[in-house]
Amino acid sequence: MRVPRNSDRSQTSSQHHEDGTQTVRLIAFGGIIVCVLTAAFVYLRMSQSMAEPHLEEQNVDIVDVAPADPFDRWHLSEFVGSEKCSECHSEIAETYARHPMASTLALVADASPIEVIENDSPGFEALGCRYRVERDGDRMIHSEFMTDADGKLVFDQSEEVHYAVGSGMNARTYLIDRGGLLFESPITWFVDEQEWDLSPGYEDNPRQRFNRRVADGCVQCHSGRVAPAGDGTSNRFKDHPFPELGIGCERCHGPGRRHVEKFESADWDADASDAEDTLIVNPASLDSHLAEDVCYQCHMNGKRRILRKGKSYHDFQPGMATEDIWTVFVSPTRIGSESTNPFSTHTEQMHASACFLGSEGSMSCTTCHDPHSVPAADEQAEFYRQRCNSCHSDQGCSLPLAEREHPPSLNSCIDCHMPSSGSRDIPHASHSDHRVLRDPANHPVTAESHTSGEIWTIFDDSEERLPEWELQRSRALALSDQSVEEMDQRLVRKAVAALEAVLAHDPNDVEVLRSLAFLYGLGQNHQKAISYFEAALKVDPQDELSLKNLGLMASRVGALRKGLNSYDAYLKLNKWDPTMFAPYVFMLAATGKVQEAVKAAEYGLRLDPTDRELRRLASELYAKLGDQTKSANHLKILKEISTQLDPWDQQRQERLKEELRQKQQP
Repeated sequence: MRVPRNSDRSQTSSQHHEDGTQTVRLIAFGGIIVCVLTAAFVYLRMSQSMAEPHLEEQNVDIVDVAPADPFDRWHLSEFVGSEKCSECHSEIAETYARHPMASTLALVADASPIEVIENDSPGFEALGCRYRVERDGDRMIHSEFMTDADGKLVFDQSEEVHYAVGSGMNARTYLIDRGGLLFESPITWFVDEQEWDLSPGYEDNPRQRFNRRVADGCVQCHSGRVAPAGDGTSNRFKDHPFPELGIGCERCHGPGRRHVEKFESADWDADASDAEDTLIVNPASLDSHLAEDVCYQCHMNGKRRILRKGKSYHDFQPGMATEDIWTVFVSPTRIGSESTNPFSTHTEQMHASACFLGSEGSMSCTTCHDPHSVPAADEQAEFYRQRCNSCHSDQGCSLPLAEREHPPSLNSCIDCHMPSSGSRDIPHASHSDHRVLRDPANHPVTAESHTSGEIWTIFDDSEERLPEWELQRSRALALSDQSVEEMDQRLVRKAVAALEAVLAHDPNDVEVLRSLAFLYGLGQNHQKAISYFEAALKVDPQDELSLKNLGLMASRVGALRKGLNSYDAYLKLNKWDPTMFAPYVFMLAATGKVQEAVKAAEYGLRLDPTDRELRRLASELYAKLGDQTKSANHLKILKEISTQLDPWDQQRQERLKEELRQKQQP
């Protein structure tokens, strides 16, 4: 119920929408490679430090282009950092330093020690492997390993983690920095349980291991400031990726250089100064919708956020509308007070609440939250009760005071009306129920359940303010994502038709070309997929997803030269992706480059020791070279890994099939 904004949005050239994942499964050696793509286009990063193999250079047919102009919108030089702000705003800075947002990201060596680390601990078991965390001075080492029935080590993959992500209120996960590429560790510390466990998302895709890419959209909200690589690529950063680690003043107030220069100028007269400085953003002085968008830049993900054409995650600044950068799609399921609640963001829940609707849209995040501070644990009940009573003082709680003060509620409005969902394994889901229900017990939080095929809708009626062609583009891309997520062939056909209609408007839209390629690949139309991947690469020769999947599709149809060229170009951009090495090694061997294939196989197995197809290839290649000892050793490891992991894989596949079956039920 926000008042429509009158906005004339300008568009520029193409970039990427919400990043995504694809899972590639390869079956075979000495025969046909069968690939199954599962694309949701969300792409996270992680890192390892290991030497790359010396791979013989291939002639790459893909045309190189000069890098784009360095990133200069809201250039990093415009930012001064929170320490500079604290020189004049020391009281607010001191208070905010205790806010969880101020400690969203830290170097591991500097992070507050909230974890329990015992170097002699056996670790925990998950998905057929064991995981442990150790300290080595200021360094933290995460390991995945496997032992056989006799306790002998099968493999041990250990990685140093460099950044700790999370304030420590709920959980803390860890990033590995590999020279501008960031990757996530599969190990997370969960605060309430006081235990180590798998990071969210790894149950469904364990092959991500230490190589789950961390994308622009992740670091943009989990850090203060990011330094993009500046070469026109996405999800790549400078060698020192974070000019400011924790979320600081300028994330909500905008770049401060001109503001600081004004007040440090010798010409500045404090007595004659204007009441308000327009060179810095004060959210309290913004239009209420734009003030909300300062929070929504990170607290409104929906089902999918599609970047508008020509925009990047680094473009949003306070004072902008989020719809200037993204089109946000949400489930059509209503989550009002008379319905069960699908897992969703705080914002979606709040917008469906009787409180928000009754305020005619004037309720915002800061109605209840102080952006500069959080109340101490023993003050929270009183703090939030006062916030509630700012609207409900004339009609307070109907329960007797004695009943309200009974443990565990202790007269806390939040405890009764905003209970925790306990959704630790669902990233970005709301933890406290922001529907603010009168009786949450009769409307429990449930897993999302909407009829398959219902088209996602656009949040906040922003379609009323978008150009029609861009509205069609966003809808087509969201429909493409949804069709893959739900594996709904009817939606796939609709998505293909919608994407091709958008392509007629702009035949050089990389995101649309790539999405079409994915959908045709899913439909086993490999030649059509190849043509669209190639078209995308003509526009952006460094598009990683297109390079990787062009190589895969080319291997499928026997175009080995094309496949090798594409993979070689991809390796130059990302040498840390273990899922590409099985088809790459197969094509190298099939073209007679056996020695190079062996080197690539060994390197790929250092990235993912559990890759059974790649290990089988390595065994066969060593046998072909006459090294029976190494061949037998790989077969022995393969047998042990298969014995321990196959049951887990089978359980996971059955669970995913059941989830898909339930989702597709009318």
